[in-house]
Amino acid sequence: MKKFREIYEPYMLRPMIYMTFTRFILALFITLLADFFISQNVGHSVKSNAFFLCAAVFGLLSLIAWLRLDGVKLPQLMMMRINPAKKPSRMYGDMIDYIEERPGISFDELDDEEKDLCILTADLVCFLIFLVLAFLF
Repeated sequence: MKKFREIYEPYMLRPMIYMTFTRFILALFITLLADFFISQNVGHSVKSNAFFLCAAVFGLLSLIAWLRLDGVKLPQLMMMRINPAKKPSRMYGDMIDYIEERPGISFDELDDEEKDLCILTADLVCFLIFLVLAFLF
């Protein structure tokens, strides 16, 4: 397996941050929404259990990404890379409007190893955050 430093390039930071933020906010929203509806029926808060479940899911997803990065052949379902943040193409404006912006590399333009590294990093960060939240609540 290649080391993190061999694959990582500075242009990969933006997709890593976007992916981590998107996954964390989506999972937090689902967890708090589930807590809101389930705690009314149960009578007590289930945040700790829900946070721990999210941590387990992100731990499993990071394990799958690590195995893909390691070169293990997995079933077709586990080899898919999902990018939830598809941006619509811009159909308005002039080229001069964007002349000051530095071009950034999107997730779709990365190689397979770089995509797996971004996914692994995003899942590990979310795993650690939800694990800490599970122990705090």
